[in-house]
Amino acid sequence: MRIPCAEIYPAGCTVKILFFAPHAAVWVHAFPEALIAETLAQCGHTIVYVSCGEALQQVCIPMNAFGLDHLSPIDARRKICGLCGEQKRLLKQEFGFAGCDLTDLLAPADQVQAKQMVDALSFEECMALTIENVPVGKLALYETILNRKKTSIDFDASDQEEYRAWLQGAVTTVTAGKRLFEREQPECIAVYNSLYSVNHVMCRLASMYGVPHYFLHAGGNLSRRLQTLMVGRDEAYAYSRQIVDRWAHFRNRPCPPDILRDITKHFLVLFGGRSVFSYSPGTSREPFDVRNRFKIRMDQKIMVATMSSNDERIAAKAIGVLADNPETLFPDQVDWIKWLIKFADRRPDLFLLIRVHPRDFPNKREAVKSEQAKNLQTLFRQLPSNVCVNWPSDEISLYDLANETSVFLNAWSSVGKEMSLLGLPVVIYAPALVYYPSELNYVGATEREFIEQIDQALRDGWSFDRCRATYRWLAVEYSYGLIDIADSYPPKEDRARSILYRIAARLERLVAPLYQQEQDCKRRADRLRASQMVDSIFRSGAATPVAPEVWIPAPEISQDEEARALRSELALIGQALFGARAIHRQGTLAARLEALA
Repeated sequence: MRIPCAEIYPAGCTVKILFFAPHAAVWVHAFPEALIAETLAQCGHTIVYVSCGEALQQVCIPMNAFGLDHLSPIDARRKICGLCGEQKRLLKQEFGFAGCDLTDLLAPADQVQAKQMVDALSFEECMALTIENVPVGKLALYETILNRKKTSIDFDASDQEEYRAWLQGAVTTVTAGKRLFEREQPECIAVYNSLYSVNHVMCRLASMYGVPHYFLHAGGNLSRRLQTLMVGRDEAYAYSRQIVDRWAHFRNRPCPPDILRDITKHFLVLFGGRSVFSYSPGTSREPFDVRNRFKIRMDQKIMVATMSSNDERIAAKAIGVLADNPETLFPDQVDWIKWLIKFADRRPDLFLLIRVHPRDFPNKREAVKSEQAKNLQTLFRQLPSNVCVNWPSDEISLYDLANETSVFLNAWSSVGKEMSLLGLPVVIYAPALVYYPSELNYVGATEREFIEQIDQALRDGWSFDRCRATYRWLAVEYSYGLIDIADSYPPKEDRARSILYRIAARLERLVAPLYQQEQDCKRRADRLRASQMVDSIFRSGAATPVAPEVWIPAPEISQDEEARALRSELALIGQALFGARAIHRQGTLAARLEALA
């Protein structure tokens, strides 16, 4: 028997929450979203569940997820619409949701008018298009920039054609959304990933009506990504800033052994290189000598500059969720890399290895080569003798490079926290660009300070305290700041990589197309263990799960207990990274981690 939360928690302020859920075909989004909606309903809140109903059949996120786009045959796209409808009906039946489709709010003429409007405007007019005070032209840029890995809004004819398809969906959503808000008058809305253009449109409409909006998204720990959820006000970038702002409350809080172990598991997945969210290849199965591979002298200290892909930041800027030109030492990454090359040319005691981000090239998730990659290939034609480029095609693991690297230089990549967790020093030039506490790294805000920080990092070298601080931060990011839904959604994301699983899943789909989805619904807990946390967030209007009005501290452990457990975790990481394969010269990362065992 499912127990209503309203019978457990004291009566308080309940709200009418609109769940805008037009992407039911993506089950790993739709099912966790439904769990949160059900939890809130159990807690006494009123839920209005709104789906698509084939209003977005020109192109949508599920179509992209299944490898389709606006140019795919209409029958293929309608097949995804059919799956979306079937899974929506299953969720509404199993969870008891009431609501409507976007198509219920639209007349046939609305779709025709949306297409005619978009077709009649120039590209510049499309981008400037605002309807009902919602900048639909700007918001619809998001998917095209990401899909095509753009570094600017300089769209060719093909780019513009895709963009217009997304814009048509955004225009349609404004029309339906306005009627929806006026009819339902929700007091809060929730979406899975508020950056998707149609979801963003609904969030902007919510703001126009003075209604707060929340986003949901899978957590960042790759070992249990689908078993956790970010739940926060506004969008992911704002959520991350809010989490970082709370760091001062956790900086001196020892991390419990079970959370240390969860963090370690995330890194073990990263090191394996099998996750689609892990861009680095797995560590080498054979001994890897970075000095021999890149002809680096023994008297030279190694600096690795880790680049980031640009398209995600360009997309975020285009839709207005990131500042267009934040104050940074270098205007962009290319300027930073040019400066580093000149710096290295004056320092023969150092060797600079520039690691181009694998996402700029075709990879496990995308088949597109970015504009930035093409520019870099031109930039790197002539380099000093102590500078070399590590291209993704080299298929070298970042973590193999880490063994003999003295200092990492970082723009805004997550490498900045990954290497800090391993105890290695990292120097950054723009703390405003990273979404973790900048104090985990060395910060150089001017050219002189940047050089000084590099030299200081080289002198300081490896640090156990740096490992400790980074584990404590990741406890916030991967544990305290997330909603745990594992009791209702236990499947691991990597199960689909198993050949046996794929064969079984294919047979299941032939016999019973929704068998797995039905099983997920049946296996869910009567009530999420995290239900009180979920209720508290929406009832109080908190920005994140670690907001002061929501977060309840767990019992603390001593620093000595934390240190013992941390040494064990780092030794485990060392064994996983290097084992008997690594070069164990004095001062290498392999030697440092081995000494902790």
